[in-house]
Amino acid sequence: MRVSKFFIPVCASVFLFFTSCASLSQYTYSNRVEKRNKKLLAENGGNANNNYVPDTKNETAKAKKGVEDKIPPGKKLTVQEYIDMFSPYAIESMHKKKVPASITLSQGLLESGVGNSKLSRATNNHFGIKCGGNWNGESYRYDDDRPNECFRVYGSVLDSYEDHGDFLRTRSWYAPLFNLKITDYKGWAKGLKKAGYATDPKYPSKLIDIIEKYRLYEYDTK
Repeated sequence: MRVSKFFIPVCASVFLFFTSCASLSQYTYSNRVEKRNKKLLAENGGNANNNYVPDTKNETAKAKKGVEDKIPPGKKLTVQEYIDMFSPYAIESMHKKKVPASITLSQGLLESGVGNSKLSRATNNHFGIKCGGNWNGESYRYDDDRPNECFRVYGSVLDSYEDHGDFLRTRSWYAPLFNLKITDYKGWAKGLKKAGYATDPKYPSKLIDIIEKYRLYEYDTK
């Protein structure tokens, strides 16, 4: 009887805000996938299903806690604190979903107001992703481009980062972006606007300015 082996990627080494990556290991996407796969094996008498694709949205993610729980109530994050806190998530997404870490981080900073906006604090939604027809999770109504729009609610910021990568990978209009080099953050920034991620005509330049000001492109080689 053969049992599939699962690869657990090594945690990112950039932790300026925390003592070690071990404290976040329990929250990683790969660990949760492995746990779900082991459960699947047990339910099937130890027979691995090689066609199984983990459905992370249906897992019991709401019980998870992320690093955002370390933010004292009422504290507003600085840009550097945000980067220190969430760059491991962006690096993990880059390795798993192939979205440049610089793009993920710059979008998170911009869309969430450095993690301080009312929407991001209420929903853990750091990328302004709206409900859409295929969203079955909790939702939150908020005035954005139009009044009372529906936004996705996540159990943790890590869930938001994971869903951001999935959101880009599963929409055909973003497919051309994945033909770019992982270090081509300018191409990605322009491509996101062209594909309709944001209505702001200055969206690409805003992302590029953030990436270059805070040297986020360095994370693309982590």
